[in-house]
Amino acid sequence: MSTEDATESLYARATRLGPELPGTLSQVAAFFALHPDQVAGSSALEIAAAVGTSDASVIRTARALGYAGMKDVRQAALALVAQRADPGELLQRRMHSTADGSHLRQVVADSANAIEQFRSTLDDVDWEGIVDAVAGARKVFCYGLKPVGYIAEYLAFFLVRTGVDAQASKTTGVLLADELLRVHEGDAAIVFAPIRQFDEVATVVRTARAEGATVVLITEAIGMPIRTEADYVITTAPTSLSAASDASIPLMVAHALVNAVSARNPARALAALDRLNTLRPFVTHQRAQLTAQRLGIPTGDDARQEHDA
Repeated sequence: MSTEDATESLYARATRLGPELPGTLSQVAAFFALHPDQVAGSSALEIAAAVGTSDASVIRTARALGYAGMKDVRQAALALVAQRADPGELLQRRMHSTADGSHLRQVVADSANAIEQFRSTLDDVDWEGIVDAVAGARKVFCYGLKPVGYIAEYLAFFLVRTGVDAQASKTTGVLLADELLRVHEGDAAIVFAPIRQFDEVATVVRTARAEGATVVLITEAIGMPIRTEADYVITTAPTSLSAASDASIPLMVAHALVNAVSARNPARALAALDRLNTLRPFVTHQRAQLTAQRLGIPTGDDARQEHDA
């Protein structure tokens, strides 16, 4: 290790020094920061193939970041993966991470950075395939363990509001088997698993696939083994390595999915909203009419005419 602070994490070092490195070296540094689980088990040649450069550039990047070589980088990546899975380590890092003395500024800055990182990978996502699968599903099963399970509930809530038959679960243990009885051929299962592959996550993915349902996995862990068994994978930026919430980008994905699925079948969404507006006066005297425009759902004369017919 060089004169760089030996306690500084690979993520912190790569995001601090990486943007100043020339050309391909900056891209390699970004790969180190975004994919520590892959870096921990890869050679310089394998990382070079993933980035699209030479192994010599990978080694130069390691040294530019203050490491003696790839062995030190892999050890730093392993330490980073271990910290990411340890709630105590995560909180410790976030408590001492501030921008100009402000935790709020740090969270906003890290969240903005994560969004930009995620934006740069959107071309790798088969978004149209995912939207088609969810919009055309017989039923949508949204799953996640707490706390990201609340994002699954958010997604199911708004899918139902726009006419999609959806349910959410954050159930653990043996009772999860009862929930999975509802998953059948023609369904879609959307699984939120930001960091770790718990037994429940693997069970939901494998059961849904076995039943003939389409599986969408949303995770930041590029090394998660169950990824290869999902039909679609959305890899989010590694917010767990910073002050940003690991629920922030999954929430954006859920929100975008509701909008996109509604746009696939606007007549269905409009009909559901009309029914909701009809039911609301029976449960409250408040005037809270919902319209497609207020919810951001694309509309058109054709959709309205089809619904009226």
